[in-house]
Amino acid sequence: MLNLEEGWVCHTGDDETWADPDLDDANWKPIEVGKSWEQAGLGDYDGFAWYRLRFRMPTSLKNDADFQTYSALKLRLGKIDDVDRTWFNGDAIGETGSFPPDFSGAYDTVREYKVPADLIHWDEDNVIAVRVYDHDGAGGMYEGPHGIEAACWRDFFDITFGFGRGDGIFVEEDGFEVGAKLHNETPMAMDGTVRWQIEDDEGGVLLEASAAASLAARGTGDVGCEFAPNAPGFYKVTCAFEPESGDEGAAGSRLLGYRPEDMEAPSTRQPDFDAFWAHTLSALGEVDPQFEMIRKADGDTETHELYEVKMRSLGNVRVGGWYEKPRAEGAFPALVCLPGYTQSMEPTKTSDPIAVLSFNIRGHGNSQEDVPGEPGDYWVRGLDDKEGYFYQGAYADCVRAVDFLASRPEVDKSRIAVTGGSQGGGLGLATAALDTRIGLCAPDIPFLCNWEKYFNASHWPEMEQWIEAEPQRSWDSVLRTLSYFDTMNMAHRITCPVFVGLGLQDPVCPAATIFAVYNRLNVPKSYRVYPNAGHWVDPGHQPEKRAWLLRHLAAMGEV
Repeated sequence: MLNLEEGWVCHTGDDETWADPDLDDANWKPIEVGKSWEQAGLGDYDGFAWYRLRFRMPTSLKNDADFQTYSALKLRLGKIDDVDRTWFNGDAIGETGSFPPDFSGAYDTVREYKVPADLIHWDEDNVIAVRVYDHDGAGGMYEGPHGIEAACWRDFFDITFGFGRGDGIFVEEDGFEVGAKLHNETPMAMDGTVRWQIEDDEGGVLLEASAAASLAARGTGDVGCEFAPNAPGFYKVTCAFEPESGDEGAAGSRLLGYRPEDMEAPSTRQPDFDAFWAHTLSALGEVDPQFEMIRKADGDTETHELYEVKMRSLGNVRVGGWYEKPRAEGAFPALVCLPGYTQSMEPTKTSDPIAVLSFNIRGHGNSQEDVPGEPGDYWVRGLDDKEGYFYQGAYADCVRAVDFLASRPEVDKSRIAVTGGSQGGGLGLATAALDTRIGLCAPDIPFLCNWEKYFNASHWPEMEQWIEAEPQRSWDSVLRTLSYFDTMNMAHRITCPVFVGLGLQDPVCPAATIFAVYNRLNVPKSYRVYPNAGHWVDPGHQPEKRAWLLRHLAAMGEV
């Protein structure tokens, strides 16, 4: 592989003429790939930026046997946070994720794009241009490898899975058949063996099977495997094709759900759970909120005035956010938008007839006067004891945000909704559980759900390192503290309708943890599963969520 780690330049902003290979980029800033923008010198920048690389393509790759057969190279760009579109010598060769206004991130997806032979300049300069959009947090071409090599047969071979009723969920009573389609886009017929492996979502192997398969040149073939799980849950299915030639095989994996609404997760709620939260909310109530609104007229829109808001929360900690107040007269419904992990909430620029509070819990965005944002280790701050643990304060901050909205004369206090993604989704569930003034809850890919399952289904070395750092710490003590902040243990307190969006392939907030909460809700509820999504939801989810919120707010009053 030809190494492409060095020589990149970068420019913030967005202009599609920057894909032109003849563009003069001599004044662009050099940047290291394999590092986030924050590590590479762009600071806390969020938004659009472009990368460019000019390099010579050696003729040796042209003489590679695989290139002679398949007439293409493979460009490897590693992982990019969040969205990219990539050009090679002025021609677009690939895109991952979705740019605004229909944003859908794909920060944990490895980028590999094919470069057709007719785009390549042998022993001459070639130009790669990468348009990147980062929604929040870290951004950029943050993880390699970065290089280019001859494409092989596996780059022209794909395995796609059947998704049951369409969203990756199977509901048959007696098990189901996993289906897959093999796509052979090579110019050669291929004979080989299909191998299946099915694991539970904690890595236990449950089934292995194999069968012969033959594929025509540029043809497809359907294969399947029957599976009868012992229990509802989520299962990792791997389908591999091994050619008779003895070459390394191709494989694909997908997590699939089997009757997830029938899953049962044992409660970990401690006997003093309700007393702890009654005490916490009482302590919050003793703090004078000192609400402050600071006019930011330069951020006004035709429909809303913008204010920066500040207030005091648990422990007299200063927190704040951005309040978009409708210009029209009347009593309006309100929406609280809560941050993901390390995310800085900013104004939404909404034109909907609602008041919006984009709120930053302590340590996030404009709420860092008393609680620093760095390092981003919130989930272990104070974890030795439930009293003083980071999320005790963070959950209280969210209730204080509702206090602010309830204090506003233009807000209809009977119509307050909450939403957020990842950590923000978990915060939304916690807010709805702790504050009956919340009338709707719309969490996406929520974090802070079913901690025991969370650590069994996902691997977090930093938590293991934190436990090992002190002899008195153990997994039992950690999970006992976390149980007070587990939204699964709070679900029984939620009294409003809930609409959840989740990515079925999410390794950060696994679907099983989310259903542990969902299945405990005794309120009108619904969910959308996006079968190919990781720690994101598909672009169409946000308009659907917005329509759900507006429809329900309308049913609660007059929007």
